[in-house]
Amino acid sequence: MAVKIVTDSTCDIARDIVERLGITVIPVYIMFGEVSFRQGIDINPTQFYQRLQSSAQLPTTAQPPPGDFTVAFEPLVNAGDQVVCITVSRLLSGTHNSATQSAAQFDDGAVTIIDSQTVSLGHMLQVIAAAEDASAPDATAESVIAAATQRAEDGYGLVMVDTMEYLQKGGRIGKAQAFMGSILKVKPILSVANGEVLPVDRPRNVRRGLQRLEELVRERSDTVSKLGVAYTTEAAHAEEMRSRLSDLADPENTYTVQIGSAIGTHVGPGAIAVSTLP
Repeated sequence: MAVKIVTDSTCDIARDIVERLGITVIPVYIMFGEVSFRQGIDINPTQFYQRLQSSAQLPTTAQPPPGDFTVAFEPLVNAGDQVVCITVSRLLSGTHNSATQSAAQFDDGAVTIIDSQTVSLGHMLQVIAAAEDASAPDATAESVIAAATQRAEDGYGLVMVDTMEYLQKGGRIGKAQAFMGSILKVKPILSVANGEVLPVDRPRNVRRGLQRLEELVRERSDTVSKLGVAYTTEAAHAEEMRSRLSDLADPENTYTVQIGSAIGTHVGPGAIAVSTLP
């Protein structure tokens, strides 16, 4: 009997990590008008951002239905494995609810659902850490669940967006609505805390924004076990951010990823994110 990690594609985890750690990823859905795509299967980030920037209509997202999770859970449970599924924040997506509904179909304890309380990069770091825990020879479902639950409380993440337009139109703006009156000529920095999008700062330009991101991460992150940097369209900004923070975590525990279509729909082109785990 093993502990198996399942997640949803909003965590933007790279395919090579998924394969190396044996993680199962359930895709969320992206719709451009009447055309539906499964993130990471039918559309990749390059294709998505090309469509996003050229389309007259903004895309929408939809959570996987419970049946998609059941298809993933069933063979694992039937093999005698215990499943730990870490989802995007339930306050930002119905994905957590779909996973919970599916888990209820199985015997008690067979499937445990954990709310990451965050999105994208921070979610990804939690999933990687849980999969590493699960691969340990002495791993138990209880130990993996306890550690994953604690990480959901301790993780820290920030995102700088080029514009608030996508968050506003996508209905995910939350308390960051406070920034809407002064968004011209600023690059808002937001955090996701306890599943909510919160306003942090309003640097005047990208250069100052990158500097401010570094300052904020260093103020918070005395001890870092994992560090992640993510971007939507500006890979050079991500590489600069990774270089600025390279002393915080070992290279093997530092990740750079491109934000996929589910989260990219809401943060838009030009966004950059930083997240840490203690």
